[in-house]
Amino acid sequence: MNRLRFAALLLATPLLGACSSLIGPRGNPQVFLLPPAPAPAVAAAPLRGTLAVALPAANGLLDSAALLVSPQPDQLQVYAGARWAERPAVMLRQRLLAALIDAGIARAVPADSGVLAQYTLQSDLDEFRLRVDGQHAAAQVTLQVRLLDNASRQLLAQQRFSASAPAANDRAAAAVQAFGQASVTLQDAVAAWTVQQLRATDATATTR
Repeated sequence: MNRLRFAALLLATPLLGACSSLIGPRGNPQVFLLPPAPAPAVAAAPLRGTLAVALPAANGLLDSAALLVSPQPDQLQVYAGARWAERPAVMLRQRLLAALIDAGIARAVPADSGVLAQYTLQSDLDEFRLRVDGQHAAAQVTLQVRLLDNASRQLLAQQRFSASAPAANDRAAAAVQAFGQASVTLQDAVAAWTVQQLRATDATATTR
C-alpha cells in the first residue's frame, strides 16, 4: 500500500461540492457501526458440518477504524471527526457469520473460537472505501475468499467478491449507509457461494 497516503484531514478542494461536510471536529469523533442487515426472507435447509470463519486479513489503513475515502483512484484518505466502532474486518466477519447461518450453515463459528471444524473460510479485505468520482460517490467493498478442507488442507475453491452502493452525499453518515448496503450485497453473495461449494463437496463425498 505504498501508493496510498494517509492524511488526518481531507483535501482543501471541494469533494462533491461540499468539502466542509467532510472535515469534522478532531477531538470528539462520531463513531459508526454498519447499519443492521435485513432479516432473511426464507430459512434455508441446514448443512452438515462446521465451518470456521477467519477474520479477514487487512493491511495498512484497512486494518484500522478509519472511515476511508478516495477522492482519486490512487489516493486513500480518512474522514476527520468520524471513525468506525470496530475495524471493518471485524464488522464484516460478524455480518458474514450471520449471513452464513441464515443461508443454511447452522454451525458457522469464528475460527478463533476453539471449536473443531471441517472447513475454514479465509479471506483478504482488499477494499473498504468510499470512491468519489466527480459529483458521484459510492461505497466499495472487495473480499478475496478461500474455502479450505481442514483435514487435507486442500483449497476447495476461491472467489473474488466486490460490491458497491451509491452514497446520497459525501457526509460520513451517508457514506456509512452506503457501506451498509454494499456489505449486505457482498455478505449474501459470499454466503450463497459458500453454501454452493459445501453442497457440491458433500455430494462428491456421498457418491464415493
